[in-house]
Amino acid sequence: MIAAAKRNELEAVAAVIAETETLVLQRATSYATMAGRTDHDLADDLAQAGRIRVWESLALFEGEAPRQFMAYIDKALHSAMGDLRRKLTHTGVTETAAKDFERALVLASGDPYRAARIASTDEMGPRRMSPGHAYAALLSWLGTDSLDRPLNSDMYGDAITLGDVIASQCGIPVDLLDAQDYDSTRRRTIRDQVHRTLGNLGERQRHVLKADHGIAPVRDYGTHSSDAELADDMGATPKQVQEARSKGQKRFRELYQAGARAW
Repeated sequence: MIAAAKRNELEAVAAVIAETETLVLQRATSYATMAGRTDHDLADDLAQAGRIRVWESLALFEGEAPRQFMAYIDKALHSAMGDLRRKLTHTGVTETAAKDFERALVLASGDPYRAARIASTDEMGPRRMSPGHAYAALLSWLGTDSLDRPLNSDMYGDAITLGDVIASQCGIPVDLLDAQDYDSTRRRTIRDQVHRTLGNLGERQRHVLKADHGIAPVRDYGTHSSDAELADDMGATPKQVQEARSKGQKRFRELYQAGARAW
């Protein structure tokens, strides 16, 4: 079937595309899922790009074994979907900056704000970004939002929009809101959500995470000190600090994604 598809025989091509459809949809959903939420419109665009890449790859594949072909297709989908996702979701920065920020996201376990911090540190190696460049990449990754978007369709239907909430918090009519109102309210909301989520962690986990990010009243141990110094200040061992960090980061992510994110 693969050999026939390479000869562009229509039935064989259709069979190969059908056979790879499950993989295409799985990869599209994975690439369109960020911070625990799937952008279904993006997933559809990625899936279509994936199908086109499958068809293009038929002429380029030089082997014959089905398993070898599927591995080849998987790699091709990774390239096609990664490139398209960066093009659609990282406006305003170069492709290189988008790739570097995605690397920082991996190092930050998916937390975009921690990724912006990591992106300008030695953890990035030769791909270290300036703080300003990292912040621009963060804004590009977050994307834009619409004041007309329903706040939570499942709970309120379309009756309450994001603009309604911001206007209420700012004390400004919806038609007078600007980008600065949105940004300041969003930052305040995220700060409140972060502190509320930290409050649901155990004392040691909360202290270590605050120390990693310099969240008051704990000073910043993130890039200036070793775990030994933090452990000594806490009356704990470095191993206990590392365990608290690992468990705390996982628990924070679960709590934040489960309900703390109002927007």
